[in-house]
Amino acid sequence: MSIVWHLNELASLHWRCWGDEWVVFDAGSGQTHQMDTLTAATLLAVEACAGCIDQLVSRIASELTVTNDHELSNAVRGVLERLATTGLIESTLQ
Repeated sequence: MSIVWHLNELASLHWRCWGDEWVVFDAGSGQTHQMDTLTAATLLAVEACAGCIDQLVSRIASELTVTNDHELSNAVRGVLERLATTGLIESTLQ
């Protein structure tokens, strides 16, 4: 079994980016979220396609052209947990 991260089914995201600052408005909740590049890349990866941590880290490393290593994996885990607390994403066991 593995944990699969996916977008909350009630979320409807609308994105804006200014340099390294990202803002996403969730029409489902009416909330606006400001985020850094790693957080935005993580949420964009989950929004594009649900996946386990290894799949998401691989997509994010490719998108940001950074090394897919343990440090990135740990950072993405933290981001996923924070995004889950906002209600934008959820996890399920599969």
